[in-house]
Amino acid sequence: MPRFVLGLFLAVLSVAGFASTFIVGAALTKTCHVSPEALAFLRFLIAGGVMAAWEAARAPARARLRNLARRDWADVLWLGPVGTTLMAWCVFMGCARVSAANASMADALTPIMIFLFGLVKMGWGRVTWCRGRASGNRGQAPARGVLAREITALVCGLVGAALVIQVVTAEGLELDAYSSGDVYVMLAAATWGVYTVYGRGAIARLGASLFTMLTMLVGAAALGLVLPFQDLAWPTTPSAWGLVATLGLVSTLLPFWTWNAAQKYLPMSVLGVSAYFTPVFAVALAGIFLGESATTLQWLGTAFVVLSGILAARR
Repeated sequence: MPRFVLGLFLAVLSVAGFASTFIVGAALTKTCHVSPEALAFLRFLIAGGVMAAWEAARAPARARLRNLARRDWADVLWLGPVGTTLMAWCVFMGCARVSAANASMADALTPIMIFLFGLVKMGWGRVTWCRGRASGNRGQAPARGVLAREITALVCGLVGAALVIQVVTAEGLELDAYSSGDVYVMLAAATWGVYTVYGRGAIARLGASLFTMLTMLVGAAALGLVLPFQDLAWPTTPSAWGLVATLGLVSTLLPFWTWNAAQKYLPMSVLGVSAYFTPVFAVALAGIFLGESATTLQWLGTAFVVLSGILAARR
């Protein structure tokens, strides 16, 4: 399988898994009344624990873990809390306050955040604006061309995502429905953008599995330090624990690992735009499990998202 196609396949698995977070998270926070902090801790404890067992059984992974450099530990220790703990807390705080579709706006904003943080990391002085092919070797050259096609893909995806989650409707822009939950959603997008852009180097050095495992466990440990001082609501029924297990495996382990693994095969511009498909998957899952039907404008938004993916994938 060509590397680019494999990367796209991993990205699709990732966005589908992330989309399920908003359905499962909404059920756990609104129906089961589980605290967002407890959910964030449990999801990474479960996913990180499973990945730790997998990595412990692999000799190459054990060797890499024994030989981690200070630089690697430094990246893991700050990216773990930012990309797992803080991001998940913001997502579940949003899920508790807004609809599942609106909460998925976090992923609609993620490509913009990845693009902006990518420019910040590179340095604005090294960015050139062009219409032709981008210069450099995936950011390694002295300058990088930002294509008009990249900007068009970002805009198409953002418009499509806004239509899908019904921020834009036939009546206009639905800003009056916004609340504090949407602030958490925006912060979740920003933290994931930081995790993606600044974790790329560590993933290249450590591998996707080891990096994912370490950041999850560090994130769970960071939450574990503050949980004893919080008055939290934990899962109490078998159905709630079943949803927590689904959250840890399907909505956390699968999308985190496949997202980080896709970084090996896809340029950042393509991987970032793939996040626009998360609201599409979220609406589809809401239709399947919650009986919600898509409107004409939501189908139009889906077409815009698909167009953004085609533009970003053109090489």
